[in-house]
Amino acid sequence: MKSGKYEVLVVGGGHAGCEAALASSRLGSKT
Repeated sequence: MKSGKYEVLVVGGGHAGCEAALASSRLGSKT
């Protein structure tokens, strides 16, 4: 795992985690 700077950390890969990652990505956040 490489280290880097991110704006959003999504914990969990279920439905809510996937929706959170998609929404933050669409808003231009670095996930």
